Amino acid sequence: MNVKILLLGYFRRKWPRYAAGLALVFISTYFNTLIPSYLGRAVDQLRAGDPLSDVRRTALLLAAAGFGAFLLYFIWRYMVLGFMRGAEIHLRRGVFAHLESLTSDFYVRYNTGDIITRSISDVQAIRKMFGGSLVWIANSAVTFALAAMHMVRTSGALMSFIALAPIPALLYFIMKIRKVLRGRQRDIRAATSDMAAKAQENLTGIRIIKAFARENSERDAFAAFSDRKRAAEVRKAKLSAIVGPLIMLVYAGVFTVYILVGSRMLSAGDITIGDFTAFNGYILLMVGPIALLGQAIEDWQSGMASIGRLDEMLNCEPESRDRDGLAEEWLSHENPFEQAQTAADGDWISVRNLTFRYPGTDVNVLKNVGFSVRRNEIVAITGPVGCGKTTLLSLFERLWSAPRGMISFAGYDVNDIPIEVLRSEIGFVPQDSFLFSDSISENIRFFAEHRGDEDVLEAARAVAVHGNVIEFADGYSTIVGERGVTLSGGQMQRVSIARALVLHPKILLLDDCLSAVDAETEREILSGLRAYLDGCTAVIVTHRVAAASLADRIVVLGQGGTVDETGTFDELLAKDGAFAALVRLQNGKEAAE
Repeated sequence: MNVKILLLGYFRRKWPRYAAGLALVFISTYFNTLIPSYLGRAVDQLRAGDPLSDVRRTALLLAAAGFGAFLLYFIWRYMVLGFMRGAEIHLRRGVFAHLESLTSDFYVRYNTGDIITRSISDVQAIRKMFGGSLVWIANSAVTFALAAMHMVRTSGALMSFIALAPIPALLYFIMKIRKVLRGRQRDIRAATSDMAAKAQENLTGIRIIKAFARENSERDAFAAFSDRKRAAEVRKAKLSAIVGPLIMLVYAGVFTVYILVGSRMLSAGDITIGDFTAFNGYILLMVGPIALLGQAIEDWQSGMASIGRLDEMLNCEPESRDRDGLAEEWLSHENPFEQAQTAADGDWISVRNLTFRYPGTDVNVLKNVGFSVRRNEIVAITGPVGCGKTTLLSLFERLWSAPRGMISFAGYDVNDIPIEVLRSEIGFVPQDSFLFSDSISENIRFFAEHRGDEDVLEAARAVAVHGNVIEFADGYSTIVGERGVTLSGGQMQRVSIARALVLHPKILLLDDCLSAVDAETEREILSGLRAYLDGCTAVIVTHRVAAASLADRIVVLGQGGTVDETGTFDELLAKDGAFAALVRLQNGKEAAE
């Protein structure tokens, strides 16, 4: 995917409006170039003492040309700029949809501020490129052509050559600096991205900054990014500021030459005073488009730089994605995931000799991992930090691509289940509990309108957060604030779990999401989950023995990403291996009993 493909998709559907707008640009420009001609004619008529009716007719034609140019100018701007606003929305939606399809490796390479800058500022630059720059370039070309025709007709080839001769030199100069302008615009975009990233990082981590009294140093760091952006903009301004004054200087010389030469032609009777007036009008008519042409080319280069930055992001492919035609294959069956679960006999989730390393690394995070999960079973996965527990759940969700033949659901290889189908059947609660700036009820419902208030209450009771919520002044209508800052860590975790439960998933994946609650609350939550998860298979990653003890089976991963032990709580205690050592370490003899 790239910007060209996204824009072509929009242009193919909406091109008549854009084409009609461009056509009106040409007609409006034509009317505009008639004004100097009618003005010159009126001057000659007044000088010759023609009847007043002829002068009035010419004045009416001049007024009609001016009104026509104004009216068409308004219409084409409405059509073209309105069209490009729609293109901007279409492009931004495409960029946003692509961002949502990308996997974690992309968000490691690109920071949030940079992504936001590209998605907003660069998209706006592309809109200006086609909505303003291209139109002004076309307008300038038509103005030059029509003005040249009128000049030759009124004042001859020599004077027309004098007026038009500087244009190729000016265009050559503008074309020479365009690459430099593009590079400097790219520097501005990069500096803006870095500044936005710094601002986003500080606002997100403001509590840490305040806790360590780092406000002053962070202000200085932000000021450094701001100064870098200012320096980049000044470098560009120094270059782009040359264009306008240079054009005015050149055409001041053109006016001087024409006044000297034209006055002689006027004295010799080669041209009339009206021709002289019209010719000056055409020179003035060309100065404006030439000046705008410089700005238009600058905006065009800015747009080209933005296209390059967006294409860099759009060309990133998700590490995990469906093969072509997979979604269509599943849609050809009636509720295939439901059928697969109903028909499953024995293992519901199967992991066989799973070995996995992250792209770009040479260290295996998981090595020859194998275990199975039966339908409606709760399995706990535990082990030391860094042994691959979170990676395993990410592979279940296809956040990363698992090697073929190593993970299956009811006999279906995980790579043969469409991502959208798979994730719609899984309730996933990550370690980092993220809440949106909305009410508690909407965070649990997760904007799914078909989930009623009773579904929300049921899920909240299951994770023992209902009692906390009703104590708030606004109850479930309480706005939690960005990232849930009005709730405690434990409350955020429980609301996140309720959000997964309200979907009534067939599979529930909990990734160490009870770390912020005390042992008693944890036991209450897990007991509530057991009653709530009727017909649901659950895999719980945990470091806590209390959580693991309520599971039907426990899988213990070792430091090297291998399976050290598997069995029930009592079986693992009897083995007196790694899990038994963990029990003794955490809870002592009382927990073991």
